[in-house]
Amino acid sequence: MPLFDCPETTIALQCDSPPVLRVRTGTTVVWEWTGNDGGHNVAFDDADIESDDVSPEQGRTFEHTFDAAGTYRYYCAPHHALGMRGAIIVEE
Repeated sequence: MPLFDCPETTIALQCDSPPVLRVRTGTTVVWEWTGNDGGHNVAFDDADIESDDVSPEQGRTFEHTFDAAGTYRYYCAPHHALGMRGAIIVEE
């Protein structure tokens, strides 16, 4: 799995989004709603990181800058049972 070594990267938020993304500390990850597959949100299992409410609006974004190394598991609440989840692996 490649390490994205850039200050910002975007994930298209839809049911077939990439399951794992590797980035360096200080990287801002942007989730962008595609307007496909109904309403979405971004919520994390073990971190106090969450987008606002569920929205189907195309072009809406949520971003978070990862300042600490670790594995951050996230999911889309409306599609969690369908497997819409992933992880951000943050490395020094």
